[in-house]
Amino acid sequence: MALARRKANVIPNLVKMLDAPKLDSRIGACEALAMLKGATAPAIEALTKTLDQEDLWLRVKAADALAAIGQPAIGTVPKLLEMLTQGPTAKDPRGMEQRYLMFAVFDKMLRRSLDGVDKDQLRKAVAAGLRNEDGRARGSVNHIYKQLSYEEIKPLLPAIHRAVVEPSPSGIMFADGIRIEGLRLLAKHRVEEGMDACAEYILHQNHWASEKRTPTILKILSRYGAAAKAVVPKLKQAAAAFEKGEKHFPKHLSKAKAKAVREAIAAIESSKESPKLIRLPGK
Repeated sequence: MALARRKANVIPNLVKMLDAPKLDSRIGACEALAMLKGATAPAIEALTKTLDQEDLWLRVKAADALAAIGQPAIGTVPKLLEMLTQGPTAKDPRGMEQRYLMFAVFDKMLRRSLDGVDKDQLRKAVAAGLRNEDGRARGSVNHIYKQLSYEEIKPLLPAIHRAVVEPSPSGIMFADGIRIEGLRLLAKHRVEEGMDACAEYILHQNHWASEKRTPTILKILSRYGAAAKAVVPKLKQAAAAFEKGEKHFPKHLSKAKAKAVREAIAAIESSKESPKLIRLPGK
């Protein structure tokens, strides 16, 4: 941080440090280059070579530095996507490298534009990332969803659906983000399986912030119109459970959820809209 505030050109020295004998020195060089952001463009080649180093955290820090450089480093995206697609390994069973690569690539490098990105490679990386065990990492894919047309995202629909119905086992504070966006996307394209996914989420969701999440899911479900009558039995089950009260959850909030669900049921049952639904590819 101190080096980044100075006007001296320290980049040549930092690039040399990427080959230093001590691992801490190489990691420190990556950290400093990341702080220097766009000015670090001359280090792109050296940082790209660092992506092949044996140490996991050094590879992650090199990726962070490349992401901080921005557009000048966009040529490294194919290599980073390839690394991300590999997912967990015997040495990294929980996919921690993949997790941080997702932050670098999806949250930063591809946040605003997919220009020039190979869509097949991107889809493979997104599908792999949606299996990561960390909810926050999965959430970084939101930025990609919003930039893809229906035809581009269609092959990903099964992976998107799976990421909704199979929540991440860790990072649960952030886990609802990608699930809600997945439901929103499935409803946008009238994917039939999205209705049951909505009902199941309402019925079995984590209590934390569920008083805010439930109306959001119900609003998404309403896009299916009368077709959502298929999941009304599950909604009635959820409303009854909320009305009864939930353990370790404020009773007035449970009752508010029950009211919202019942209002949604009434709207579904009176709806005249019957949109044409599609099934997930392969179903």
